[in-house]
Amino acid sequence: MRLDLRDLRKHTHYYGGFHDKHRVIAWLWAVLERDFSESERRLFLKFVTSCSCPPLLGFSQLDPPFSIRCVEVGEDEDTGDTIGSVLRGFFTIPRRGSNRVGGESRNAVSSAGSASAAVRLPTSSTCFNLLKLPNYHKKATLRDKLRYAIHSNTGFELS
Repeated sequence: MRLDLRDLRKHTHYYGGFHDKHRVIAWLWAVLERDFSESERRLFLKFVTSCSCPPLLGFSQLDPPFSIRCVEVGEDEDTGDTIGSVLRGFFTIPRRGSNRVGGESRNAVSSAGSASAAVRLPTSSTCFNLLKLPNYHKKATLRDKLRYAIHSNTGFELS
């Protein structure tokens, strides 16, 4: 049975400046649809939900819903997720003292962060069905980094 990407996309929530028409999100769906094999799509689903099979009644039944959040490089490097970091991502709450740089408000991804996005891998919080995706500048970079991440065989499988 083929993974229904249209159903997944229809029930996806976006945070941190991403939205369904954002170029990185458009690239993500194109990569999943055109560049990844069916087995890689299932690895992607396992990467973000810890299960390679979709919900029996469709992605509308996934709880919590699948979400994609734009992350800054260095935002959560090697510290793991905390309730605070997840809530900040869902509600776009800035860290204390980090919402201003030189008296100006920061965007969802700072220019220094976006310059480093090319070296950061996508990560996920499977308990929240959350993909944390850097704001890549090239579709090929997104494809290669996502492919590397899903093939890394990290995480766990529920039995």
